[in-house]
Amino acid sequence: MVKIDVDPEVFSFLQEHARPFVDTPNDVLRNLLLSREAKSRERIASAPESKVPPTSGSPSAEAFVREFLTSHFGSGFDKRSPYRMMFESQDSLVYFQNFNKQSDHLWYRINEKPWKELRASRKVAWVVLTNPAERFGFALPVADLKDRIQRANWSRSYLEINIDPSASRWSELDWNLTKYRKTV
Repeated sequence: MVKIDVDPEVFSFLQEHARPFVDTPNDVLRNLLLSREAKSRERIASAPESKVPPTSGSPSAEAFVREFLTSHFGSGFDKRSPYRMMFESQDSLVYFQNFNKQSDHLWYRINEKPWKELRASRKVAWVVLTNPAERFGFALPVADLKDRIQRANWSRSYLEINIDPSASRWSELDWNLTKYRKTV
């Protein structure tokens, strides 16, 4: 077996596409890369030569994030480097994490570096936990998050987030997120 290193952003992507407590990073890569390649070959082989293979009807996580950002926060946002899913306007900082499949259990992880930036920001900062496959998300103000974490005596430098979407409940903090739930 060959070992590889991945940066935190790629690791977060792998986590978004993993079945919690089931898939290894290798499982996720195999499913994403090899099954996509096989499906692409099948579509191309079965498509008439004059037609382009059809694309999926569901939006990508990136397209959903842009739609969510615009509909709930407005316009005027630019990506904030080095993050793929952090956006900044003149007065707001919004960081997205995606779990892009239908599930009765949503799992997210916000690593130390982006969490530190969000807490230190002088702008109104938000963490948005989305599920593009089901077209909803939880828009959490960082101020509320910091308060809840402090009351729970959370000592980690990162956030581990397990949500029961049917109850809109963050398990580790026993926090009802109903008022933060937004649909697109």
